[in-house]
Amino acid sequence: MSRLLAIAVLYTLMFLAWSGVGLFMVISPARFANLVHDSFGLFPETGATDWGKKLIVRLMGMVLLGFAMHFALAVTELVRQGG
Repeated sequence: MSRLLAIAVLYTLMFLAWSGVGLFMVISPARFANLVHDSFGLFPETGATDWGKKLIVRLMGMVLLGFAMHFALAVTELVRQGG
């Protein structure tokens, strides 16, 4: 029983992490892009008028939310099948 609970907790944490990051990207794209800039330096800093970067970050956030939804539905289907 404890192994089953550990797996359930792991899948729940994975789903919540992907959903949380996806929502953060959709709600606040400039802040997320600047966080990535400050942490990794992958692209220039995002300003208030950089609508293209914000749009790309929002689209990536929506894709991440879609992936989290697909993950949750796949796990639910696996549980319904019994293993």
